[in-house]
Amino acid sequence: MAVSMHKVKIGQIVSRKVITVTPDTPTSRAVSIMASSRISCLVVAEAGRPLGIFTERDVVKGASQGVPFDNRPIRELMSSPVVTIPGSLSLYEAYNLLLTNGIRHHVIVDRAGRVAGVLSQSDLIDHLGLEYFVEMRKIEQIMSTGVVTVTADLPVREALSRMAAGRISCLIVAEGERPTGILTERDVARLVAAEVDLSALPVAQVMTSPVLTVSSGSTVQNAAQTMKSHGIRRVVAVDASGAIVGIITQSDIIKGLEGQYIESLKRVIRDKEDILRDTAKELLDKSVYLDGILSSSIDLAIVATDVDYQIKYFNPVAEKVFDAVAEDVVGRSIAELESLKSAVPTRLLRMRESVRKHGEYLFPMRIEREGCCRFYDGRVTGIHDRLNRLAGFVMMLRDVTEHKQYEEEIKHLAYHDALTGLPNRVLLSDRLAQALTQANRNGSQVALMILDLDNFKDINDTLGHNMGDLLLQQVSGRLKELVRKSDTVSRMGGDEFVLLLPKIATSEGAGAIARKIVKGFLQPFECACATLQITPSIGIAVFPDDGTDEESLLKKADIALYRAKEEGKNTFRHYGNYL
Repeated sequence: MAVSMHKVKIGQIVSRKVITVTPDTPTSRAVSIMASSRISCLVVAEAGRPLGIFTERDVVKGASQGVPFDNRPIRELMSSPVVTIPGSLSLYEAYNLLLTNGIRHHVIVDRAGRVAGVLSQSDLIDHLGLEYFVEMRKIEQIMSTGVVTVTADLPVREALSRMAAGRISCLIVAEGERPTGILTERDVARLVAAEVDLSALPVAQVMTSPVLTVSSGSTVQNAAQTMKSHGIRRVVAVDASGAIVGIITQSDIIKGLEGQYIESLKRVIRDKEDILRDTAKELLDKSVYLDGILSSSIDLAIVATDVDYQIKYFNPVAEKVFDAVAEDVVGRSIAELESLKSAVPTRLLRMRESVRKHGEYLFPMRIEREGCCRFYDGRVTGIHDRLNRLAGFVMMLRDVTEHKQYEEEIKHLAYHDALTGLPNRVLLSDRLAQALTQANRNGSQVALMILDLDNFKDINDTLGHNMGDLLLQQVSGRLKELVRKSDTVSRMGGDEFVLLLPKIATSEGAGAIARKIVKGFLQPFECACATLQITPSIGIAVFPDDGTDEESLLKKADIALYRAKEEGKNTFRHYGNYL
């Protein structure tokens, strides 16, 4: 099968009867032509040369946005530039390009670049023949389970918006879990051509019903035969009770052939060197890119480029990572990807040099979109031709966001109190060491406070530890509000907090902050459904007068705290006042 498939040329099987329109053709006229001819696209051409393509998907997108399909010229809505291929390509090569470019139509051109035909997914399946699917097993292997369903009373305009947003070719109308109708791109083209008002019309009045279905466990060959015999491009898969379990489209069938295609293509490349020598340069490049991509994992975002960084391959994972569609970026420079614009100019030079010297280039990447940040480990390797010359690059990105978040969480737990989220003793010690070093250098002062909640044990004993924990969380929040941004509030455990004030002019400045805290605790704390009153006792030690290291400062502050407790609580004391 592989050799014969390679020998069949596109020019031999594609019809020469192509409907083309000029760029100035009114959009309404173009839609009418598509609807009356029951075709999925029109080629927009001038002097026989293709300038763009207008598909049923473009009709859905325009209709969902309320675009007026009147005398507006087709050039404003067509997709351009259009992907073209020569008629000399084989079925294998055309199939590869459909997959690589992620599109459903290719315009065939002659040697002069004039339109010679259009190749669609339907054409490819028809000419492959149903026997091509014999080796494929069940529909469950290829069908899409994420079926988008709507109710019969949904307005058509809203249904079109869902189709356009999801870039899907149809919606299934369902009652419960059972399909009752279907709305396709072709239905939309027919409605637009008939100038039907879609703003308030319910889906029930325009859907196709009943829906053709295949049962779970059916073969792909059976699904393809059903589509061909009824002239449709999709069927719904249902279980024994008639409930929807998936949908099979021509795109699914095409993608389902990929594994078989790759094996056959590698066999052709290995055994038929003479055929490869007759293939055009761009097709040789394509097979080189394919060899590089095949060595990569399919769970990665993969982007392949030539040596000039023009994108040649853009897999589905890359589409999600870069928020771009393959058909829009293939053929363009990788520097045009929005997420890479800021990094590309300097990174490309380092990448090329590293690949030449070491065979790979490793880099981290962060992509922020809509307030969400994702992290990736990137790797670029070279693609080499048969003479071992650098022919391009393969960039692979692995999403490591969850791993990075886990590491950050572990790091946070190592330095913060689990209950309040405040710095723990380890982080306090580090910040205190930095503050003392800075104070030594500048000849400034640092204050350390130990704060203890008066009679906190009574709350735990009478209201329970859960209420006590809620109170500790409320206290933590209020302490952060009462001190300066440069200060550190930490929890040592139980109801004991330590405050680090790295920038005070005098010891009286520390007293002023302590006084502010005592006053701030006069307002009750709201914990769940309870209103609690708690007071603080505070001990203060100042560097360098009361101590020059962490241990002595903590000890002196603890002594001052004990004196505050002895003298009636709900107050503060300086250690230095008792020398």
